[in-house]
Amino acid sequence: MKKCVFLFASVLFFAVMALPAFTVTEVRITGWPGNDGENKGIDNMVTSFNATHPDIKVIWEPIANNYPDQIKTRLAGGTAADLMYIDVSIFEEFAKSGSLLPLDTYMKDFAWKDIPQPLVDGFTYNKRIYGVAKDFSTLGLYFNKAIFDKYKIAYPKDGITYTEFYKLLKILKDKGVTTPIVVNADFNRLIPFINAYGGKVVDDNLRSGFGDPNTIRAVEDYVNMVVRDKVGQTASSLGAGWEAEAFGKEQVAMIMSGPWCIGYLRDTFPNVFKTTGIVEMPKDKKQATMIYTVCWSVNKNTKNRAACIEVLKYLVTGGQEIFMKASGVLGSSLINAAKDTDPIKKAFYAGAKYGTPWRIPTPSGNFSKANDEINRGLTEALAGKLSVADFCKQVVAGYDQWIE
Repeated sequence: MKKCVFLFASVLFFAVMALPAFTVTEVRITGWPGNDGENKGIDNMVTSFNATHPDIKVIWEPIANNYPDQIKTRLAGGTAADLMYIDVSIFEEFAKSGSLLPLDTYMKDFAWKDIPQPLVDGFTYNKRIYGVAKDFSTLGLYFNKAIFDKYKIAYPKDGITYTEFYKLLKILKDKGVTTPIVVNADFNRLIPFINAYGGKVVDDNLRSGFGDPNTIRAVEDYVNMVVRDKVGQTASSLGAGWEAEAFGKEQVAMIMSGPWCIGYLRDTFPNVFKTTGIVEMPKDKKQATMIYTVCWSVNKNTKNRAACIEVLKYLVTGGQEIFMKASGVLGSSLINAAKDTDPIKKAFYAGAKYGTPWRIPTPSGNFSKANDEINRGLTEALAGKLSVADFCKQVVAGYDQWIE
């Protein structure tokens, strides 16, 4: 009897040992750390996925400094994560390098129609899709209702034209508001003016559009809010770190900014937030705003392609909903966006339909130097040290060299 038990136990032991071991596939994901809400959102997403997918373990490995350069180095050295953030402003450089996986090939069953088309276009290169937007932001016009009420001035509304907008700025100034609006010395904040006026940032040959008459007119109106009409100032000239601080301190009646100001104002200047209204950006020949967005892209050389695709699909659907709740960002999935019922975000979601992704196409895929040079010239123009005519000529003259 003992011999039979021993033989049975031995057979059972070797049978169990012969079974294939259960393997867990690790998928490393990376991006940059955000604010407390965003960090909590990432942690919650990863925890939720790992709890429901025993065969895959997601590991979050944020990169705190010099993210674009570090990603380039790691991709070149074969040490990059499997899934990574790519900002739309630098996307083309990465897509052109051949280091990203074309997702339209591996995600044919994905509901691409649930993503607003501008967000899909922002991560498309040579008719291939290399990223799925994890969230997005657009620009809107913030205004302090208390200041408008004090001077008995009607609030701006969705659909306001630039002609009406400039008239409103002058009315505020004439009524006694020292600085009606903050004007940012950032090229990306100028682009909605150029697009709304029917101008061109670049022409059909991807050369500078700063010689286009409509572009020049847009730059003139943007700069003259500060230089000629004295209805605007930069945040730094007001002693503020950024536009939301100036708005919160009631140094200005309006700012043109994104939903990232909402949480800051709500937490830091709650009384001002209670009297804050937000409408869509003004329009001229057409409606225009910027779309700032970051995608999840897959490392082309990942050894875990199937697992990566499964993780990616989760991150931009169920995971995105978790991230939205924790961070307050706008969801790029139309399904998740529909669940965001915060009325103050309405203008930002509307902009996703007609906005332009913050990405300037160039023959080389490089735009960072051009952006720096344009920002330098815009800063000088807003300081009254450089005329608009000379600024635009400088951009046209230097552009081709800047994008090499």
